[in-house]
Amino acid sequence: MRMIEMFFGDMSTVLKPSDSYAMVLTEAEGGKDRKLAVIIGAPEAQAIKMAQIGYRTPRPFTHELLMNLIYEGGMDFIQAVIYDVKDGIYYTHLYMERPDGSEYEADARTTDVVALSMRAHFPIYIEEELLERERLRNISPDGSVYTLTVNAVSTDMLEQALAEAVKQEDYERASQLRDEIKRRKEEKETEEPNPLHL
Repeated sequence: MRMIEMFFGDMSTVLKPSDSYAMVLTEAEGGKDRKLAVIIGAPEAQAIKMAQIGYRTPRPFTHELLMNLIYEGGMDFIQAVIYDVKDGIYYTHLYMERPDGSEYEADARTTDVVALSMRAHFPIYIEEELLERERLRNISPDGSVYTLTVNAVSTDMLEQALAEAVKQEDYERASQLRDEIKRRKEEKETEEPNPLHL
């Protein structure tokens, strides 16, 4: 599988709910200019913006603390790989090198990886097939409006979009949104064991 390097491109604050942001990752290789939007909350957006401008606080934030612990432990960052998305959540592995040269793989939030990468300067990759499937699609002639894939959106956001579609009497769209919400809820029910049946 081919890996595509991505870098932080921009942050959008126009999403509802108002405490949600779209962190846009842009393809590093020239030519295709593919973009990926990761929906994040306000604290994550703040951490990334602070890293982007190089803001230093009197006391270390969590990402700086983690980075210091990694380095003091003799480890180093190698790379991160975004490998999946499900119900609005992107899944990422962070790869580090131990002092003996062996590799350590950690599951990490994509937002944390981006914030760390901006501080520690390691590359972030995504599987090309995943990027092609989940990338933003330009839907306006002037290139200013994009659409998200349904996988990139949380269930809460789908429920808000459903309410808006019903309000606007767009029943075809409402039906599609309802079906996706139902699919997610059914899938979640089959994944989680019932604690009452031990």
